[in-house]
Amino acid sequence: MSKFKKTGKFSLDEKIEQSKFDFCKNLKWFLIAPVLIIIVGIVMLCTLGFNLGIDFTGGSNMTIYIDGDGTYGEKLDIDKDDDEIRDKIQEVLEHHGLKITTLQTATMDVDDLGIVDGDAIIIKYQNDDSLSTEEIESVNDQIKLEILKAFGYVDESVTVVEDLEGIETAALVQNGGVTTPSALEELIMRTFIALLVIIVLVLIYNTIRFNFSSGLITILVLFHDILVAAAVVLICRIQINVSFIAGLFAILAYSVSNSMVTFNGIKEKLKVAENANQKVDNVQIANSSAKETLLRSILTGVIVFVMFLMITVIGVADVREFAFPILIGILAGFYSSVCLIPGLWAIAYKPKKRKKNKPKSTEIEESVEVLDA
Repeated sequence: MSKFKKTGKFSLDEKIEQSKFDFCKNLKWFLIAPVLIIIVGIVMLCTLGFNLGIDFTGGSNMTIYIDGDGTYGEKLDIDKDDDEIRDKIQEVLEHHGLKITTLQTATMDVDDLGIVDGDAIIIKYQNDDSLSTEEIESVNDQIKLEILKAFGYVDESVTVVEDLEGIETAALVQNGGVTTPSALEELIMRTFIALLVIIVLVLIYNTIRFNFSSGLITILVLFHDILVAAAVVLICRIQINVSFIAGLFAILAYSVSNSMVTFNGIKEKLKVAENANQKVDNVQIANSSAKETLLRSILTGVIVFVMFLMITVIGVADVREFAFPILIGILAGFYSSVCLIPGLWAIAYKPKKRKKNKPKSTEIEESVEVLDA
């Protein structure tokens, strides 16, 4: 007798497919959450606006070495003395009417001093809009000199910026340059054009692969995912830089991929119904397709979500600015593909008119004979 007794299996897929939940009927309830989020986002945009970083407002950045051994200046621990480090830098910036926009940990190499992967921080701050680019660069040089003094990397007797050229420890603070808003106007325009091209291509592809209504729904869903992600970023006051634009394209890619899964399921159901010459029931097909692809969407979404959640939690500021919008976009993309697409498709799709089956010639002859009899 076998030690293990066989039992019948009832998979999660079967449970989902046999459930009586109606995605189409509950569409109006599914729309409430995203509409509220987008409305709150619009209110925040009109009152506070986006929390724009120096990539959009213009600004400068510097990388500052943190001497944990006290070899070149004051001994500071990048983790334990973070408040003291920030205060030193902020005091220098306030002297010029500026303030820190972002501060993040990093590493830096200084070949002349034999430093490899040394502890460092990157600071970003907005520039004085009233100054020209040349004047801003001059101010930044002065800020660099004062930061070097604040951390004890150069002697207090150094007062002229040009004198730093002969001092090796001057490399412990590296000026990252100036970002001007005018340079980003072109980037924003190119981004807008790229998004427009992507939307048109997605519409054409979905129309060819599925149908025109599916293409329009995909575009509507893409706007939903982007708007929800942007609204949450606005509400959470996450700083927006160039990395946010990269995040938007990642959201688009994920949303298109998710919608394809749902529409492929719908297409297969439609094909079966049309081949059998059955009446197409939009609601039944949409619900059935959503239930069949639900588990797959959940598993894919969870894997991608966890990955970007870890990046958001443990990543530095620039990485978080990229990962957080994608994190929200993943949730929005899953929500729209599972909860919105079935109901929207059921409303928008117009089934093809079925061809009436014409009686065969033999059937006509038989019917005539019956009448004659």
